[in-house]
Amino acid sequence: ILVYRHMEKNPEYQFYPLFRKFESWCQDENRHGDFFKALLRSQPKLWNNWKSRLWVRFFLITVFATHSMTVFERGNFYEILGMHPRKYNNQVIEETNRTAAKAFPIILDTNHPYFFWYLEQCAVYNQKIIDLNEINDWKIAKFIQKIPLILMIFWYMFKIFLIKPIDTEATRKQVC
Repeated sequence: ILVYRHMEKNPEYQFYPLFRKFESWCQDENRHGDFFKALLRSQPKLWNNWKSRLWVRFFLITVFATHSMTVFERGNFYEILGMHPRKYNNQVIEETNRTAAKAFPIILDTNHPYFFWYLEQCAVYNQKIIDLNEINDWKIAKFIQKIPLILMIFWYMFKIFLIKPIDTEATRKQVC
């Protein structure tokens, strides 16, 4: 949706006809999210317990880490579109987190001072893995070199997991 809105404001970056089809695709994605939310919220046993809260944290962390690694890996693409990869990444994650609050009992604290830095560290180590793949070396040597890099990605994801989440159920009951 953010890419579509950016293209709408900056048509000079619509260098491929497919970009003009983004709006309907984005709306389809929104409808899928709305359907998933309705389905999930209609079944409290799926979200109203401690296990589901752990799964939600795991799910959001993996989605956000994967998104960050992909955006930074393809940073040149976003720059070609006239977008700053870091700003785009952070904005997508913040909007996705706000949307997740409508369905999930908790969301991640994206305002925590280290939240985005941890995600970027995942992207840094992911890029090192990608760079290793380009080296002409024995597969076993590359595999051994990747192990600490993969562990670092998991370490930073775990550090995000340790950040206290935001209880959306508590705020859902507030009347403004």
